[in-house]
Amino acid sequence: MEQKSCNGIYYFVQGAGPTTVVLLRGLGRWSEHWLGFEGLLVSRGLRVITIDGRGFGKSRQTKISSKMSMIDLADDVAQILTKESPAGAHLVGLSLGGMVAISLAAMNPQLVRSLMIVNSSVSASGMKRLTRRALVSLIKVICRTKNSYQALTEAVLSAQTTAAKKNEMAQAWSGIDGRHKIPLAQLWRQIIIARKFNGSMEMASLRCPVTVVRCAADRFVDPSNSDFIHRQIKGSRLLSHPTAGHELAVDDPEWFADVIINFVSAPHEV
Repeated sequence: MEQKSCNGIYYFVQGAGPTTVVLLRGLGRWSEHWLGFEGLLVSRGLRVITIDGRGFGKSRQTKISSKMSMIDLADDVAQILTKESPAGAHLVGLSLGGMVAISLAAMNPQLVRSLMIVNSSVSASGMKRLTRRALVSLIKVICRTKNSYQALTEAVLSAQTTAAKKNEMAQAWSGIDGRHKIPLAQLWRQIIIARKFNGSMEMASLRCPVTVVRCAADRFVDPSNSDFIHRQIKGSRLLSHPTAGHELAVDDPEWFADVIINFVSAPHEV
């Protein structure tokens, strides 16, 4: 793994294949929270870039200001792609990462070869976006209450995930967040930016191949939001995982990796 930085944003490059995939995380998450999922893609010959978004992880000194929008978060990624993959990369965005990817693909289509939007949402849907369970778990993490990470795993993992697996994830995420100390003001600004992201114009302008992935057992973001995004993006494909929760890379990493591999290998034939 090679650590690099661009305008104060840290990112990590793994693999040396001819095809570059960029993995974008969600609210309050950064590269470490992939927990090695990217290794599945590297082992299949892909070059993978993961990014610590501004305000988080190793990029925590580069702050999200109160005046910023999704455009600014997307521009951070665009600057990295201009440097690392000017001919274009395949974007895989989970949750907030999906919103960033949509914005980037609309702003800089020359940098995006294909787009995969996973368990995401936009305000244009007019639907409930975060579930009640999600809101409760976020409040617990923000307030650092006892068992907050147990509540978080209940929200982002499937009800079918074993208790042992949930406990393992809670400990892993708590350890990562503890090392870097989640900046609560930055998390709040991320939430505000996500809430304000309408997405209508951006989705209408997309011309690259797009796959929308929804997890039917998502208890963090209502899966109907993925259905809405699919309907708004002309020519997009919709894939549904019947049992996984919001954290697809934890609940079924092999399935997720296969979907990504197949998509970037033949973007028009998912």
